[in-house]
Amino acid sequence: MIDKYLMAYAPYIAGILSALVAYLSLRESRRKTKHDEAMDLLDRVNKDNDRLRRENERLRKENHNE
Repeated sequence: MIDKYLMAYAPYIAGILSALVAYLSLRESRRKTKHDEAMDLLDRVNKDNDRLRRENERLRKENHNE
């Protein structure tokens, strides 16, 4: 009896499960993309900060020598 209902509803169950997996995959992909974009932005900010620190140090040395 259970086999009869299971076989009758198997396509619906498979469809629901595949939609759920697709939704969860899409959500994870979006989260990862946002994380990657944030890390790229952080890398750019860190590079810019390093450049500004070096320039600041150079200017301090020039002002100190004058």
